[in-house]
Amino acid sequence: MPASRTIPMTGLAFVVYMLAAGLGLAFVFKVYPALGATVPGFMWLLVAALVFDVAVHQLAARGIAQALTMPWRVGGFCAGAVLQHSASTYAL
Repeated sequence: MPASRTIPMTGLAFVVYMLAAGLGLAFVFKVYPALGATVPGFMWLLVAALVFDVAVHQLAARGIAQALTMPWRVGGFCAGAVLQHSASTYAL
């Protein structure tokens, strides 16, 4: 019998959060281009990921949420980075 796999809600929430952060940062960098020039754009995305990860880590320590695994972190960051780059390069 195959094992039942469920998709963790924290992983899905992280991907959605990173997509929103990537799109939001693309808009911010179009309005304030000097902000993206001082610190590279993907570093700002890493800061957004860090904020979410610290919050989920605190909730997981209390037993409220499931811990975020590395494949979800990498996938969410890559999704946000691709959206940020494509939105700032092609769409905006």
